[in-house]
Amino acid sequence: MNQKAKINLDKLLPLVAAGIAAAIILGTIAAFAAGKRPGVAYRRSDPQSAEEIKNGAAQTQFKEFGTLRARLLPNEGTKEAGSVLLLTPWLSYESTDSAFYEELASKKKMFSAYFLEFFSSRSKNALLSIGEKEIKKRLLEKFNSQLSLGKISAIYFDDYIFLD
Repeated sequence: MNQKAKINLDKLLPLVAAGIAAAIILGTIAAFAAGKRPGVAYRRSDPQSAEEIKNGAAQTQFKEFGTLRARLLPNEGTKEAGSVLLLTPWLSYESTDSAFYEELASKKKMFSAYFLEFFSSRSKNALLSIGEKEIKKRLLEKFNSQLSLGKISAIYFDDYIFLD
């Protein structure tokens, strides 16, 4: 009787595993056929500001920086090393002018250095007290002072993560 039950389980388990695998495969095929892609809306970029939406200005995005990593200064009163900030910035500008895009592309390394210099010269607590809005304002002023063919209208961060 024990052997009969073992034989039935030996046949049943592969059938259950095959059924689960078939359900996963069919579900995946059905999701792709319906046009749904898993994970697409997991992380969205910063939205345009209300002012840009009201004005209806055509905005172009410069997303060539990738993810930057800046070692922050240690917080006051601590002996530990500073946090690391992961940052994925992008710029928004009112233009479809390819010459302005080329100016941004040619100054990409300089702007990346500005990002790293700005963040690495401050501690985590200092950045949190300044606030993201003020940080973007200061960087925007610095960047626009270096541009001649146009102006950046906004700076956004897809990622702004402190690693302790």
